[in-house]
Amino acid sequence: MASPALRDRRILVVEDEFLIAMNLSNDLEAAGSVVLGPVPSVDKAIKKIESEPNIDAAVVDVNLGGVLAYAVADMLLARKIPFVFTSGYEDDMLRARYPQIKNCLKPYLFLNMEQALTTAILGVDRRSHSAPAE
Repeated sequence: MASPALRDRRILVVEDEFLIAMNLSNDLEAAGSVVLGPVPSVDKAIKKIESEPNIDAAVVDVNLGGVLAYAVADMLLARKIPFVFTSGYEDDMLRARYPQIKNCLKPYLFLNMEQALTTAILGVDRRSHSAPAE
């Protein structure tokens, strides 16, 4: 059963492998999400983030055509957009730089991605609703 947390959420997909991007996009749409992208490169992802005022969450492949997606991750963090990484390998440097971000190892089951993304979204929602009123 699809997570209600993904329903009607605008999810940016940053993935350079066409079949993975299409499968993920289809699964997200089946869960009720609105998919932004997919975008296959760091430059295109940054442009999409800059031009899209309403991104609820993102799925970011760590390695986009040989370029690490750290600039994308940093921009998402700066804008307080929850996201998860995907990667074909464990990466201690990634874990050290972004300890709070879940890395879904490829190949992943959509259920695992859905759970990681839901946790990221709900974590941000709780933080945004728990801020003290001024």
